[in-house]
Amino acid sequence: MDGATPSKSRLFDGFLLKLHHLEMTRRNIRGKAREHDVETECAIIGGGLAGCTAALELAAAGRRVDLFVKGRLARESNSYLLAGGLAAVPLLSGKPLTGDSFALHVKETLAAGKGLNDPRVVKFCVEHFFPDVIQWLAKQGVSFDASRRGYPFDLHREGGHSRNRIFHVQDTTGMSIMGALVKRVMEHPRIRIHEEHVAIDLITRNKLKHSRGQDSCLGVYVYDIASDRVRTVACRAVFVATGGLGKVFMYTTNADVATGDGFAICHRAGLPLANMEFVQFHPSVFYDSTTEVENERRFLLTEALRGAGAILKLHKNDTRDFMLDYDSRGSNSTRDVVTRAQDIEMRKHGLKHLWLDCTRIGAAKIRSDFRSAYAYCRTHGVDMTREPVPIIYAVHYSNGGVLVGAHGETSMRGCYVLGETAFTGLHGATRLASNSGPECVLFGRLSARHFLDHFAPSEHPAPVPFWNAGSAQPLRDKTTVAYYWDAVRRTMTHLCGISRNEERLVAARTVLESVRKNIHDFYWNYRVTKDFLEVRNIADVAMLIVQSALARKESRACHFREDHPQNDDRHFRKLTVVRGDGLVCFRKV
Repeated sequence: MDGATPSKSRLFDGFLLKLHHLEMTRRNIRGKAREHDVETECAIIGGGLAGCTAALELAAAGRRVDLFVKGRLARESNSYLLAGGLAAVPLLSGKPLTGDSFALHVKETLAAGKGLNDPRVVKFCVEHFFPDVIQWLAKQGVSFDASRRGYPFDLHREGGHSRNRIFHVQDTTGMSIMGALVKRVMEHPRIRIHEEHVAIDLITRNKLKHSRGQDSCLGVYVYDIASDRVRTVACRAVFVATGGLGKVFMYTTNADVATGDGFAICHRAGLPLANMEFVQFHPSVFYDSTTEVENERRFLLTEALRGAGAILKLHKNDTRDFMLDYDSRGSNSTRDVVTRAQDIEMRKHGLKHLWLDCTRIGAAKIRSDFRSAYAYCRTHGVDMTREPVPIIYAVHYSNGGVLVGAHGETSMRGCYVLGETAFTGLHGATRLASNSGPECVLFGRLSARHFLDHFAPSEHPAPVPFWNAGSAQPLRDKTTVAYYWDAVRRTMTHLCGISRNEERLVAARTVLESVRKNIHDFYWNYRVTKDFLEVRNIADVAMLIVQSALARKESRACHFREDHPQNDDRHFRKLTVVRGDGLVCFRKV
């Protein structure tokens, strides 16, 4: 780490340089300017699967890369928490294994997406997941679990999949993949790592020149947590790979850094976002009634357990899979079907949690294939080989995101969006299990290639103005920020959760409008902090979700409207798009 991490640059504390002055003096005192900012070819925001992949591809081509992560590289990302694995049609000698096919994986992905996937994107991804993701990761040092049955890899099955096509490393796949990628990132001489940095906003040409039309990204402002300073990053392109938005809600499987930062900064930069109402809940998260911090992240029990034969029960001593009342696939149904049924049954019977019975899988298989889950449950007093596990659903994944093209590019030149923050067209109205991991890697590579094809090497990026704090004062009272944080998350959990209706959504919008106004005023009066930047982002993202949920007056996949319980393909088989000005419109898939 020491060899790859740059020494902390001295940050200027005057914040007095203006754009016209910078443009006149930058060439003559470039050495001094470097003391105050970061100049690079590519700035990557986020160090998960997508961010690390893009960094490695760009650096391998000889480009200079600066990688900014909010916490510590590797552990503090959703990618590290990935439990199940990566979905890909297994190939042998270039052909799918007998019984599986690209067409079948495409069919099941489209079925999960309920008509809102882009079929061309789905087909492309399915055909490239094995050669461009699984094999590429293996070359990076990832050792997927091997099989003793002829095919080189052991394969799991998860909800919504009819075949075993989940490549994994036990049930700690994300930990293993990130370990391999981070090692290579840290060792690469063309990648500089900046830990504990929070992105604030993109620097765009239109904002600087107060103009309209085709925009371009010139850099990004980032807050250095350790130094309590804002750094100005000038670059040829910004790759936004900040991950998910789980912390917008009270209960989530996501890492603590998942505050929707990328969604928010892209929206504020004027980029359109699609399908933000489709927030996926994970059906099996360990429920611990003794936890002191009720809203802390809970341990995720991989869907591969249900794929291996685990069933969901209402009560501990039940013997029947209650999901059979909702879907012929029972507990192996897709997440949207399962979590909606869980919500209905818990409200009907007044239950605080449900049960996941894994005993029929077999003790030996649990201890070998699901070692992490087994160990966690044992430390919490539950032997999953002999008794059911208490579970609850929690926010897990955003199916919506920033609209991007076939290579992760946006409508703003020099701005790429990757991973969970992007809407590529793969997932539609819900995500088929384990499709998102390979999507991160694939689009990380595609975006890097697009940049290499469209941006010739250049020693210096265009000049940008330094951050100007103006008359903002240091923040001394953190109580107000904590209140905003709690107000947003409770509002979203109680008024815009799994079950929604017009009355609750309008109430949520009213609360959020008030909170966001206060946050906006707060932003201009006080100097930024990590907590404040995060609450600003979750408030903006929460409003995007509520606006989109109000616009879609139907129920589809993980968006359920009690007052509009049916699908309406005639009017709503379209993407919900929130523009930069906050207006919602619909666009054909």
